[in-house]
Amino acid sequence: MVPKAVLEAKYAGGLQHFINDIPNGTYAENSNLASARFLKLDDINAFVELVAKKGLHFHRMEFYSDDFTVFTAVGPWWLSEWLSFNTILCLLKED
Repeated sequence: MVPKAVLEAKYAGGLQHFINDIPNGTYAENSNLASARFLKLDDINAFVELVAKKGLHFHRMEFYSDDFTVFTAVGPWWLSEWLSFNTILCLLKED
Protein backbone atom coordinates (compact mmCIF):
# COMPACT_ATOMS: atom_id res chain seq x y z
CA MET A 1 0.00 0.00 0.00
CA VAL A 2 1.40 3.39 -1.03
CA PRO A 3 0.11 6.94 -1.26
CA LYS A 4 -0.51 7.89 -4.89
CA ALA A 5 1.26 11.22 -4.31
CA VAL A 6 4.43 9.30 -3.33
CA LEU A 7 4.25 7.29 -6.54
CA GLU A 8 3.93 10.44 -8.62
CA ALA A 9 6.84 12.10 -6.80
CA LYS A 10 9.29 9.20 -6.43
CA TYR A 11 8.40 6.15 -8.54
CA ALA A 12 10.17 6.09 -11.92
CA GLY A 13 7.37 6.85 -14.40
CA GLY A 14 4.83 7.67 -11.69
CA LEU A 15 1.53 5.96 -10.97
CA GLN A 16 1.02 4.55 -14.47
CA HIS A 17 4.39 2.76 -14.42
CA PHE A 18 3.60 1.39 -10.95
CA ILE A 19 0.36 -0.05 -12.35
CA ASN A 20 2.20 -1.49 -15.34
CA ASP A 21 4.85 -3.07 -13.08
CA ILE A 22 2.32 -5.10 -11.07
CA PRO A 23 2.81 -8.61 -12.46
CA ASN A 24 -0.60 -10.04 -11.62
CA GLY A 25 -3.21 -7.39 -12.48
CA THR A 26 -4.34 -6.83 -8.88
CA TYR A 27 -4.01 -3.05 -8.80
CA ALA A 28 -6.56 -1.34 -6.55
CA GLU A 29 -6.95 2.26 -5.45
CA ASN A 30 -9.02 4.80 -3.64
CA SER A 31 -8.67 8.56 -3.89
CA ASN A 32 -5.33 8.59 -2.01
CA LEU A 33 -3.86 5.08 -1.86
CA ALA A 34 -2.69 2.52 -4.40
CA SER A 35 -2.08 -1.17 -3.80
CA ALA A 36 -1.30 -4.54 -5.32
CA ARG A 37 -2.13 -7.96 -3.88
CA PHE A 38 0.06 -11.03 -3.63
CA LEU A 39 -0.51 -14.45 -2.11
CA LYS A 40 3.05 -15.77 -1.87
CA LEU A 41 5.78 -14.33 0.34
CA ASP A 42 8.32 -14.66 -2.48
CA ASP A 43 6.07 -12.55 -4.74
CA ILE A 44 5.70 -9.89 -2.05
CA ASN A 45 9.46 -9.74 -1.51
CA ALA A 46 10.14 -9.55 -5.25
CA PHE A 47 7.70 -6.66 -5.63
CA VAL A 48 9.21 -4.84 -2.62
CA GLU A 49 12.62 -5.16 -4.30
CA LEU A 50 11.20 -3.85 -7.57
CA VAL A 51 9.55 -0.77 -6.05
CA ALA A 52 12.75 -0.02 -4.13
CA LYS A 53 14.72 -0.16 -7.40
CA LYS A 54 12.13 2.15 -8.99
CA GLY A 55 12.69 4.87 -6.38
CA LEU A 56 10.63 4.16 -3.27
CA HIS A 57 12.44 4.15 0.07
CA PHE A 58 13.05 0.73 1.64
CA HIS A 59 15.56 0.06 4.43
CA ARG A 60 16.52 -3.58 3.95
CA MET A 61 18.50 -4.01 7.16
CA GLU A 62 15.79 -2.60 9.44
CA PHE A 63 12.97 -3.83 7.17
CA TYR A 64 10.77 -0.77 6.83
CA SER A 65 9.83 1.98 4.40
CA ASP A 66 8.82 5.59 4.79
CA ASP A 67 7.01 5.43 1.43
CA PHE A 68 4.93 2.24 1.47
CA THR A 69 3.87 -0.63 3.70
CA VAL A 70 3.04 -4.27 3.23
CA PHE A 71 -0.40 -4.81 4.69
CA THR A 72 -1.68 -8.27 5.60
CA ALA A 73 -4.88 -9.62 7.10
CA VAL A 74 -3.38 -9.07 10.56
CA GLY A 75 -2.12 -5.56 9.85
CA PRO A 76 0.95 -3.86 8.39
CA TRP A 77 4.43 -5.39 8.57
CA TRP A 78 5.65 -2.02 9.85
CA LEU A 79 3.87 1.10 11.06
CA SER A 80 3.80 4.19 8.86
CA GLU A 81 3.16 7.74 10.00
CA TRP A 82 0.95 8.33 6.95
CA LEU A 83 -1.33 5.29 7.41
CA SER A 84 -4.36 4.98 9.64
CA PHE A 85 -6.22 1.68 9.65
CA ASN A 86 -8.70 -0.53 11.39
CA THR A 87 -9.72 -4.07 10.54
CA ILE A 88 -12.04 -2.87 7.79
CA LEU A 89 -10.63 0.24 6.10
CA CYS A 90 -7.31 1.95 5.31
CA LEU A 91 -7.15 5.72 4.90
CA LEU A 92 -4.50 8.39 4.47
CA LYS A 93 -4.10 10.24 7.79
CA GLU A 94 -5.46 13.78 7.78
CA ASP A 95 -3.09 16.52 8.99
